[in-house]
Amino acid sequence: MVFMVYVGVLKKIRDKLQYDGLPNFSIIFLYKFMEPTIKLFKILSLFIIFFAFTFLVYLLMKKQIIGYKSADVLIQAGHEGRTTGYTGAQSPCAKEMDWNRDVADEVTKILREAGVSVARVGATLPIAKVKLALSIHFDGSTAPCSSGASIGYGNLEHQALATRWKNLYSTYYPFDWMNDNFTDNLSSYYGYKYVFSQKGFLVLELGELTCQKEAIWLRYRLKKIAVLIAYFVAQELDVQGVSLPPLQPKEAFVHDEGFMY
Repeated sequence: MVFMVYVGVLKKIRDKLQYDGLPNFSIIFLYKFMEPTIKLFKILSLFIIFFAFTFLVYLLMKKQIIGYKSADVLIQAGHEGRTTGYTGAQSPCAKEMDWNRDVADEVTKILREAGVSVARVGATLPIAKVKLALSIHFDGSTAPCSSGASIGYGNLEHQALATRWKNLYSTYYPFDWMNDNFTDNLSSYYGYKYVFSQKGFLVLELGELTCQKEAIWLRYRLKKIAVLIAYFVAQELDVQGVSLPPLQPKEAFVHDEGFMY
């Protein structure tokens, strides 16, 4: 503040000299002498403002007003915590938000027991730096049984990671797959801009809960699906201690009259 007043006074002196044309050499000398100091003060002021802003952001992050997380893995339960807006798909079998939470919690538990640091988050994403990020979802459709499992990613470099997940889940999941990024919600998922991931950020749509047969199949296998996701993450990070769950081939679950559990 003092500096700004000081600069203002000197500018008024300069303006007065230019306007009046007064031959006051002492004032002219003073202004010319102080002009380099004014420039230096301007540079210092910009530096101080930048430092103060950076420090403020740091304090906000530390107080979690602005979130920042660093971990091996980020696991997001889609829609979790939302009470307005789109809160996820629903059907007589389940609410998507509940299933997202249950699967995300189990994946987190298994990975932490294996020594993997996990940032477990809900719909509100922090700025994060991780090796791998997964967002857990189940799809819904106004035309039941017209969708299925799918994968979203915002960077084509993550396509190979998506293919490895699809190959693994396909050995177990007996229903249809949609194309990668078949909706804007997958290809332009809001979370991509918050998370810096070394290996990739995938949105995993694990099946359609608005299809009754599929929802029943999923409901009894949420824990096994979570183990499969944890196993996938462990393989990608070369972490020991997470075993492939005992899964039957998908053909064993399907027969003409329904599903075997």
